Amino acid sequence: MTTFTWKINSLQVMQSPEPNTVVMSNFTILGDDAGITSSVTYSVNLLPADPANFTPFDQITQEQAIQWTQAALGADRVAAMEAEVQAQIDAQKVPEPQPAPLPWQSS
Repeated sequence: MTTFTWKINSLQVMQSPEPNTVVMSNFTILGDDAGITSSVTYSVNLLPADPANFTPFDQITQEQAIQWTQAALGADRVAAMEAEVQAQIDAQKVPEPQPAPLPWQSS
């Protein structure tokens, strides 16, 4: 079973409607399935900013930024991005073909 971890790499801000209003999230989704890992990195706009729910920049937690990011993406895009990581992990589980000597050729 794959465990997904969301990590915020950076937040971009504008000075309106409030100082340091977060308007974009740059994030990575990490997947780990029994030591087989993969990741994807994306950015998403968090606009329009909601001044009624403003959080001062120095009080934003990673958990809150992840919630904003996932809300901006919507459930379908979150699922699709996690599925992309899962597909990369699944591809690593497929054994790589190895060359074999041809039985009719002697060495």
